[in-house]
Amino acid sequence: MSSKHLGAPGYSASFQIRSENLEQAFISGFSPCDKGNEEIAIAFRPDFFVEYVRNLETLHAFGESQQDFAILEEVTRTEVVPNTEMVQQVSAPRQEVVRTISKKQRDNSFRARVLRAYNYKCAFSGIQLRLVDAAHIVPVSYETSTDETSNGIALSAIHHKAYDKGLITFNEKYQIIFKESEASKLKELNLHGGLEKFIADLRPIIDVPPARTDRPNVTYVTTANQLRGWVLS
Repeated sequence: MSSKHLGAPGYSASFQIRSENLEQAFISGFSPCDKGNEEIAIAFRPDFFVEYVRNLETLHAFGESQQDFAILEEVTRTEVVPNTEMVQQVSAPRQEVVRTISKKQRDNSFRARVLRAYNYKCAFSGIQLRLVDAAHIVPVSYETSTDETSNGIALSAIHHKAYDKGLITFNEKYQIIFKESEASKLKELNLHGGLEKFIADLRPIIDVPPARTDRPNVTYVTTANQLRGWVLS
């Protein structure tokens, strides 16, 4: 999908967008194209539609500055994470857009890579059904978290939440561990409905990707368990 800079009535209603920009948008989700005369066209995948609409006017204003456009193009083409120095080189009204588009690209790239690595299956239960998402092992909020595939694991919505809440985890040997103390608390609160089935559906060892480089990094696993308060022998 592409869009034209919204200009005065004298502007052409449509124009061709370069094939390389369409290809880049297919790969990374988003690609700006300089059309000259302070006009830019933007190619984007449907999953970027919301970001495009929210930032439409600001995005197309990037055509007014060659420097701003060059930085936006670099960020979207290479998926480089813009540091503070890079962002500050962009005109103030457009800085947040650079951050927003960059984050969206990284999130989408991470999700796609992790789901492909796990064959779209929950590593804890094996369920697919398009109910699986990519979870960070070391949480995004932690300063050393990364978007490497080895810092991700494919989990169904319920297992993702259970993992983040510290009800279940896995260790450096990829063995799944259930926190018995949490089960006791749930029983005391009479909130243990479905607990037995939940435990029964857990695999003894997580399903890991065939490629070793995609498998959970042991350092990330150890760090994540410490952050979530697990004491494992």
